[in-house]
Amino acid sequence: RLWNKGVLDREKEGRAYRYRPLRTESEVIAAKMSEELLAEGIYVIGFSYPVVPMGKARIRTQMSAAHTRADLDFALAAFARVKGRLGI
Repeated sequence: RLWNKGVLDREKEGRAYRYRPLRTESEVIAAKMSEELLAEGIYVIGFSYPVVPMGKARIRTQMSAAHTRADLDFALAAFARVKGRLGI
């Protein structure tokens, strides 16, 4: 739930997924966001065409029971900084 509220704006809230997509729809944004998050210490995968349909680019995150609240807070703060820098 914390991840949904902080990054995904409650997309599909209530469902438990191990892999969580963050849709950017822009291939350029997905690539840039992935690069910047890696620089922030967050490992994510950017997917764009031809892996997903054109205009449906996304970033995939993966949650596990091993992540602590501090881990999630760290990731959410990194996402917020990167989103702010990219103006999204």
